Amino acid sequence: MRPGMTTLTWTSMNIDAYISNVHMGLKKLQELVSNINDIIEHRIEKNFKVVSKTLLIDLPNNKAFTVSDFVSMQQSHIFERSNLLQGKNTEIENAVEDLVSIISAYDFKSPRESVIKEDTTKLREHYNHFMYQSLLHSAKNSMNALKKRIGSRGGNSIIHSSRPFFEVDVQLMPPHVSLSPSLDDIQECINKSAQAILSCYKTVVDWDSSTTFRNNQKGHTFFERITNDIELVRVALLLTGCIQGIRNTVADYLNSFAKVSFKVTR
Repeated sequence: MRPGMTTLTWTSMNIDAYISNVHMGLKKLQELVSNINDIIEHRIEKNFKVVSKTLLIDLPNNKAFTVSDFVSMQQSHIFERSNLLQGKNTEIENAVEDLVSIISAYDFKSPRESVIKEDTTKLREHYNHFMYQSLLHSAKNSMNALKKRIGSRGGNSIIHSSRPFFEVDVQLMPPHVSLSPSLDDIQECINKSAQAILSCYKTVVDWDSSTTFRNNQKGHTFFERITNDIELVRVALLLTGCIQGIRNTVADYLNSFAKVSFKVTR
């Protein structure tokens, strides 16, 4: 369009050829923008939403668990989810590389105009950051969902009621009354579940902003970046300490059996 801004006028003899070239250039640019939008919308942003909404824990409302069954079930579920996350991670990385390739291959009319390498690096950094944010959102949602389910007290409504999360028995072990499993065992189970959630990100390969680690299992993963996030650390601490709040309630309940206790006499 530069000739029309500098040299051509409406009385120029080659104005028709100039207008035709402008229309061809605009059409070519429109095709480029359309391809870019298609990649961003369907291959990048859509997968970001899937990753951020992925729960790494299975928490049915109508089922109670033993401690051992819960840990093994969650480890199996997290293994399946980790494969999904790595698959989406690879799809997004490939889409970003295709986006860079399409932009870099665009034929500029002016030899002075070209795609700067620093700009493509910033583009990779931009989407790599959003991949990290999506994984972080998934981790927070998973831990908050587990914390909320553990703290569920059920309800009077049949629709909204949920069964107790763990199957706990009150056992008489003279001269004491105790819980089986104990609160310490339940807390350990929750801690292992939280560790399993975080370990999922050891399988999600990070991609560098300038040199891709595609299909390189020896590359860095998102694990370190996610576990260093201060907000996730807070959520993890609240989760791993969630049983502490009910210890006094459980102790008062067990002490209520003292009124029917008896002394063994010879």
